[in-house]
Amino acid sequence: MLLTMCTLYGRAQVSPYIDSLISLAYNAPDSLAARYYNDVCWKLRNSSPETAIQFGDKAIELAKKNGDNEQLVKGYSYIGVCHRNLGNYSDALEYYELGVENARKYGVTEQEAYGYVNLGNLYIYQDNIIEAENNLQKALRLGEQLNDSAIMAYAYLNLGRTRLSAKDFDRSEENFLTALDIRTKCKRLNSQCNVVRKYLADCHAEAGLIDLARKEYQDCLNDLDIIGDYDLLSDISLQMAKINFTKKKYADALAYAKNSLDYAKRVGSKYATMNAYNMIADILYLQNRYKDAADNYRSQIICNDSIFSEQLTQKIFNIQFSADQYRKQSKIDQMALEQKALEQEQQRQTNFIIALAIGIGAVILVLVLVSVNNRKVKRLNSQLQEQKDELAERNARIEEQQQLLLKQQKQISDSISYAQRIQSVLLPTQKEFASVFADSFIFYKPRNVVSGDYYWQMDCEGCQVIVVADCTGHGVPGAFMSMLGICALHGIVGHGEHSAGAILNQLRDLIKTLLRQTSADDSNPKDGMDIAILVVDHDRKYLEYSGGNIPLIYIRDGELNEIKPSRNPIGVYRNETPFEGTHLDLKPGDRIYLSSDGYPSQFREGDRAKIKMSGYKNILMKIHQLPMAEQSKKLEEELLAWQGSLGQVDDICVAGFLV
Repeated sequence: MLLTMCTLYGRAQVSPYIDSLISLAYNAPDSLAARYYNDVCWKLRNSSPETAIQFGDKAIELAKKNGDNEQLVKGYSYIGVCHRNLGNYSDALEYYELGVENARKYGVTEQEAYGYVNLGNLYIYQDNIIEAENNLQKALRLGEQLNDSAIMAYAYLNLGRTRLSAKDFDRSEENFLTALDIRTKCKRLNSQCNVVRKYLADCHAEAGLIDLARKEYQDCLNDLDIIGDYDLLSDISLQMAKINFTKKKYADALAYAKNSLDYAKRVGSKYATMNAYNMIADILYLQNRYKDAADNYRSQIICNDSIFSEQLTQKIFNIQFSADQYRKQSKIDQMALEQKALEQEQQRQTNFIIALAIGIGAVILVLVLVSVNNRKVKRLNSQLQEQKDELAERNARIEEQQQLLLKQQKQISDSISYAQRIQSVLLPTQKEFASVFADSFIFYKPRNVVSGDYYWQMDCEGCQVIVVADCTGHGVPGAFMSMLGICALHGIVGHGEHSAGAILNQLRDLIKTLLRQTSADDSNPKDGMDIAILVVDHDRKYLEYSGGNIPLIYIRDGELNEIKPSRNPIGVYRNETPFEGTHLDLKPGDRIYLSSDGYPSQFREGDRAKIKMSGYKNILMKIHQLPMAEQSKKLEEELLAWQGSLGQVDDICVAGFLV
């Protein structure tokens, strides 16, 4: 077991100290192991957050088993921090809220305070300053009530960040200095002073005190205490790159930006990686390295999951181009003004010559002055022409880059459209889907053009099979997985397997074989799918259900019932168990629903709350007496009203049937 754990977490490049914690956790009784697993999760949160999440999951599992409420709350909070470092803000918010909820429930006041700090920190990332300050003030009050220096320092640190976001530099600096004073006076908090110094440097940089900020950033980089804190190193390196960029020290700026990118990739932070790519691209562009700049802008677009957004892509490329054109045009305008001034001077000199024509000496003097000024005008005209030629050449290169980008975007768009046609052919038609239950609907709404959610149906001897599934990812990667699942189901059911549990067991084995998933460690891809399958008797008297992470919901006599799924996906999983079928006798009037997690995962405009399963079930209870076609329309209306102007965050697939 210990050897397996070392294989699982070797990629984290853990220290001997963390190795010893892992060994302690493995050998300790369950009553202590949760604490050690949480300690490892916290130590790895910045340097390897994805690995840290696995330790946090183990801590939560043991804490629940042993009723260790303090470690349970810490596990939720620590995993939330890991998701925040990875840029997964919706997952971070969910874990933070679980941490605060359980802390209040079990009276773990210290962790409740840290939970408010975490929530405040997350709202800062989302630019929601009001919610950030409300949560941080709650944390500060609890810290003062407990007389806990660590909590008060965290609260003041993040209050400083909220006021920095609002450009209130004086109050921001005051909060940072208070946090620094608390951590300096407390020996056990000394190692955390560099984080405060980094944000104090941010405050000075924003306030225009560039030289002071640069010294503070460099002092942080020179401190050995932050070695291994890749998240902090990435942020500081990016700030140093920005300062050198502002001072036109492009070579130094590029070196710091590349360091920031390297640290961001080590920690796996999508947000930091995107910012580093953007900084590198800006520097390369000003160095006239257009191809390299375009490659880095493209990497930034990929990080932002906006490869299909022509507007964003053009904006990234055109901002710097437009600025450069504006600067060039300003220079041309200035040269024109100087030329006009010289021409006016020439005219005044000519008038002076006429006025003093009677004086030969004066005439000679005027002619000399005119000659000198004429040479100056010619020189300026020559410089102006060179500027115009240079601008024309630059515009030609810009046009060439834009045409190349548009061509590449069209090729990608055409390819995805063709993939959509292929995926549509593999999905059953509405008529085929309705052959099982005459009154039914399928609400199918991909996030992008193609989808990682899919639905499927096949007639068999004596029964009919219905499937709703949610594959890993969305867009093109999710569509590949969906087509793989559909083809595998055709083979399994087509060869005569009609037991719901057996179909899923065979499907899991086949997917693991095709994806070469030999064990549930970090070296194997975690791709797969959540799924629900119904095998319906031809006479509609009963059905057999089996599911992996997708439940069966049915409403009978006005009461909502749910058959829980197995907590296993189709694919590799650490705690794999066999899929089993559940028999359900059907009654006329039963309403049956299957859904991926896409519908409950959508965010609400304003507070970014999710619909969640509880909200989804409330909607079903509200609309279940309508005809199935009307229910589909109501689901869409409820979704649009909830989202407002926010975009869709996941693929959606909901199927409903009336017995």
